[in-house]
Amino acid sequence: MTRARSLASVGVLVGTIGVAVLLSCGGTTTPDPCPTGSCDPQANTVVKWVFDHYPEWQFDSDSCVDFGVGKVHVEVTDSMGVVHTADDDCGVQQVTFQGLPSDTYSVSVTPRDFGGNPVVSVPATGMVQAATVGNNTSVSINVPWTSWIGTFTGTFLFRISWAGMSCAMASTPVVSQLFTLTIGGQVVTQKTDTNQKLDGTGPRPCRELTEQFPQSVQMVPFGPGTLLVVGQDGSGSAVFTHQFDVFSGAGISNPTVTYNVPGDAGVDAPPVDALGAD
Repeated sequence: MTRARSLASVGVLVGTIGVAVLLSCGGTTTPDPCPTGSCDPQANTVVKWVFDHYPEWQFDSDSCVDFGVGKVHVEVTDSMGVVHTADDDCGVQQVTFQGLPSDTYSVSVTPRDFGGNPVVSVPATGMVQAATVGNNTSVSINVPWTSWIGTFTGTFLFRISWAGMSCAMASTPVVSQLFTLTIGGQVVTQKTDTNQKLDGTGPRPCRELTEQFPQSVQMVPFGPGTLLVVGQDGSGSAVFTHQFDVFSGAGISNPTVTYNVPGDAGVDAPPVDALGAD
């Protein structure tokens, strides 16, 4: 029994030493503490991307899916022309450059399809200052709507409020609504989900702000435009009117924008006859 116990103890000791040697030699169970080749603290310079971000038009952004983007290629170039590159999946929405030498860098962002081909005619560009230890930096680059290769349409999603109120609660209750939607200078020929025209004719019942689903128009051309909104009272007189600068995004899933028609129409309201009717 004593000999057996002694051999078992030796076996445990040898096994322990083996594990210790494996760990000391950087075995697979221990993560590399210095993956960049330097154990010095690293400063992070982050480049983010967004597609069609237009807050002035109340449009947050389009998505990777809308344009079939698989990866995004990013280049940062210093004042001497030295280029650093990084790529990542589109949905990550950023890449990080660690330990860039101190300088101001020009940035270019190129979305690519799943085959690695650019889906924009020119890269989106910007500038960023290299980070320093304890002071990370970042820049957000907007890929503009004019750069995408191809022709796109999308779903236009919206709600209407009348001086912040729903139809019946407005200072003068709104009974019917009229819309004129133009994209790229052309009146949109599609109709809303309730079959309302978008050419300024054919008033339809006012849609309550509190409805479960927003008003929607499918297959609207991609790009900026205008939306003229007219609210009519029970007699057909225009009591609210306002024209908004809008943006129609690509794809079926777009932000829902609430357009608030300010105040009563007053003298600024277009004549009802000019708006037309069915």
